[in-house]
Amino acid sequence: MTDTAVARPSCWWCGAIADSREHKFTAYELRLANGPGPWIGDGAVVHGDFSEKLLQVQGPNSALAKFPPSMCANCNNARSQPFDRAYQKMLAYIVDHEEEMGTSRRFRFSEVYGADWAAERTNLIKYFVKHACCRAVESGVQIPDGVRGYLNDPSAIGAAPHFHFTLSIQQDMLELRLTGDMPWGSFFGDAEVYTNEARQVSVIRSHYSWGWFRYYWLLNADDPLGTTTFEGDLVEMGREALPAEERASFPTFN
Repeated sequence: MTDTAVARPSCWWCGAIADSREHKFTAYELRLANGPGPWIGDGAVVHGDFSEKLLQVQGPNSALAKFPPSMCANCNNARSQPFDRAYQKMLAYIVDHEEEMGTSRRFRFSEVYGADWAAERTNLIKYFVKHACCRAVESGVQIPDGVRGYLNDPSAIGAAPHFHFTLSIQQDMLELRLTGDMPWGSFFGDAEVYTNEARQVSVIRSHYSWGWFRYYWLLNADDPLGTTTFEGDLVEMGREALPAEERASFPTFN
């Protein structure tokens, strides 16, 4: 009998052995919403999926809060640290300016990041790209070279190739937040995938929410163009509401 080597997954960014797991929900936002942990007893935190099964998450570094290995530690930590910091600053700004930002449906990147807002806006997009790519590889999407080139380029400005990002406000969630009935929390939608003429999974789309702040994303491996709905300093977000039947299913918070 001969031993059969099991192929280890490769980092979708650099190609090294994937020995690191990206957070589905960043440790920063988990701590921001739930404290440092451990989350037990009255402070218990649960992670639910579309099977409606609830699993207890005992801390921000729980395996339940992470994707399967698809990145190397260097790319997931050192190389992408500026992306993570830009996302954290965005979340902190949302928390500190919730009512103003939510009711006006607008904000300025320069108020979030200061004079270097253009570069930091790109780092925020790169965070969105990193997170989306970790979801995409789970569904069998091959990450295009153009995406890696964008992440590798420190001078990149503007939209990421192959990606389309939209920022919006989930009005129902905002109303519950402003009345004090809903705590902060993170959520992402199911992923929809599509195949091309070669029967390869080439398009994937989903969305991610921090409370009422939501970004939609679409990755099209066959389309090198990229867009965002937030090209400049001033960002104006659309407003959307859930259908009545979905809203009726919201839990009650005491």
